[in-house]
Amino acid sequence: MQETYTPTSARKDFYQLLKRVSTEHQPITIQQKNEDLDAVIISKNDYDALQETLYLASVGTLFKVSQRERDHSDFTDVDDIDWDSL
Repeated sequence: MQETYTPTSARKDFYQLLKRVSTEHQPITIQQKNEDLDAVIISKNDYDALQETLYLASVGTLFKVSQRERDHSDFTDVDDIDWDSL
């Protein structure tokens, strides 16, 4: 479950919140009176992973992987791959 803090309460424990999002990989929401101003804190590693996923989706790679997973007739056993010739 995602934790929610007000800006004031987040400010009090900011360093600990930063450590927790990095170690627990759970986002923390900073909730304001106007929800359009709400923010989410995530670790840099999690952010980078999201960016990579979005990129792979935008260039069609995730779709191709999904197709390969569904198409068992085109399955390649990793033990059958000649890794030296790749």
